[in-house]
Amino acid sequence: MSEIIKVTPEELQQINDIKAQFSNVTFAIGDNRIRKEILLESYRNLAKQEQELLKRLSTKYGDGSINVNTGEITLRDEQNIGDI
Repeated sequence: MSEIIKVTPEELQQINDIKAQFSNVTFAIGDNRIRKEILLESYRNLAKQEQELLKRLSTKYGDGSINVNTGEITLRDEQNIGDI
């Protein structure tokens, strides 16, 4: 028969503390991965919304660049583009 030896209460506490920390870290990693996926999906949705808005504005006002501080649109000069 094998001999049974007990660790000290302090050692047992250390083992249980480390196991609890592993559990907490593992949970946090999973939680962060889920958060990352949610954030990436939000980012993709925002990029899609931006592209749709720019397309609508381009159709309405013409092709150009928008000053986001003033709302002014500088239209591209079609003649100059053809001359390049």
